[in-house]
Amino acid sequence: MASKPNVARLYSCFASGTDSTVTLIEVSISPGIPSFSVIGLCDSSIKESQGRLISAFKSTGFSMPKGHITIGISPAYMRKTGSGFDLAMALGILFASGQLYLPPDAKIYAEGELTLGGELKGTPGACIRLKTVRDMDFDYKIIPLSESCSAGVAGFSGQGITSLNDLNDIFNGNHYKESRFECGSFETAGDYIDISMLKGQEKTKRALLISAAGFHNILLMGSPGSGKTMAGRILSGIMPKLSPDELSDVYSLNELVEGEISRPVCERPVRMVGPNITVGKLLGNSLNLTPGEMALANHGILFADELPLFKTEVLDFLRKPLEERKVHLMKRGNLYSFDSNFIFLGTGNPCKCGLLYERNNKCRCSGGDIRRYLSKLNGPFLERIDIFSEMRSITGNDMASIYTDDKNSESPKFRSIVERCWQIAHERYGADKLNGTFPEEDIRDSMKIPQNVIRYASELSEKGFFSARGFTRILRVARTIADINESEDVTEGDVSEAIQYRLRCF
Repeated sequence: MASKPNVARLYSCFASGTDSTVTLIEVSISPGIPSFSVIGLCDSSIKESQGRLISAFKSTGFSMPKGHITIGISPAYMRKTGSGFDLAMALGILFASGQLYLPPDAKIYAEGELTLGGELKGTPGACIRLKTVRDMDFDYKIIPLSESCSAGVAGFSGQGITSLNDLNDIFNGNHYKESRFECGSFETAGDYIDISMLKGQEKTKRALLISAAGFHNILLMGSPGSGKTMAGRILSGIMPKLSPDELSDVYSLNELVEGEISRPVCERPVRMVGPNITVGKLLGNSLNLTPGEMALANHGILFADELPLFKTEVLDFLRKPLEERKVHLMKRGNLYSFDSNFIFLGTGNPCKCGLLYERNNKCRCSGGDIRRYLSKLNGPFLERIDIFSEMRSITGNDMASIYTDDKNSESPKFRSIVERCWQIAHERYGADKLNGTFPEEDIRDSMKIPQNVIRYASELSEKGFFSARGFTRILRVARTIADINESEDVTEGDVSEAIQYRLRCF
């Protein structure tokens, strides 16, 4: 039996929102009346671990040592939550009591919740925690086997176990085997609509391509049945698959909301919200730091259908996240941030009857009716939109072509153009930035826009009464159009096309 160390030290981690903190677990066993205390500003789920540990030890052949057991979890000034410290505390007790051999100077990481039978379970936020510790210098990294998928997405290497019984082999039997976790094959959503189905809407097809290629916010207004609602699924089908880092971000957030996910989806998220959405659902829950719709749309699309019917306070709230591409939650005086870097896709009818854009003056709404219907779409909100496109009902020939034309898929071709544009933007900016998200500082030099083109854009902007923010968005869209054309510099023709998508028809 190994000699008992005075204090056993090992490490674990806890997550708060998308932030995580590595903690030091210290376990001391001293003579005296049997007692158990956990210190370090811990919540009830951690303090209740005594009952789980006693039962788990008994079920797996270990014993709870007699004496005064003190467990300190630092940093002591930070409030800690969750049951993921169970394994680390159990290991510390077993080391300190001599029931397991503690290798000299070994640096050990452990996490997981124990059942009363001694089995080990994963806890929410595993991917966030494992991303934090994956590159740290630990001699042993032990996690629940049920967290394998989270570990695979996070790029984590270690050993997965199913119960306390496995610890005997690792420490007393010296059978620790570190390996890279694998998540298996990723699922593909496969439910996008090919862009070829958008019949008779050539301007909108081009607008969707520009939006995807530059990560630009877009608003589609048009008649009922013109294809607005399926635009979200069309847009997702022409966007590149998630990169490993993006997949990790998306998986981490969904894991916080849904719990353990066996197979992640590699397509970009599309979060659809309707007029009944509230600010709280968009923002998230500050009580337990779970993300809302805007954070869940990160790296993907936030699709707002029937936008003119949204509540005014919701549209006003959207303005800041659309600009900053972050949302913030406040909990106990601490500010937590979630990335919300998405394409905002809004759709709606241009008037109450929806026929404003139809030929032969089919709309019977008065000017006052139209203004009242669109009154919630105020100037400050619309300033955050890069691209506007109107849509009309398709003709009889276009309707017939949906079922009579050969099914030629166009989305793969569009996606290859978008992928090329993203590659060009990344090479230009030297980071994972796109034209729609690149910081505004020094746009002229970074985006390679000649002075004469800027002057041309400013003259047209003055004639169109565009604001300074609107002028900047014209330049961003023009840069994306130049990338689609594989042009090194932005031309006056690119600006002229960009302004067409800045002009609103309402």
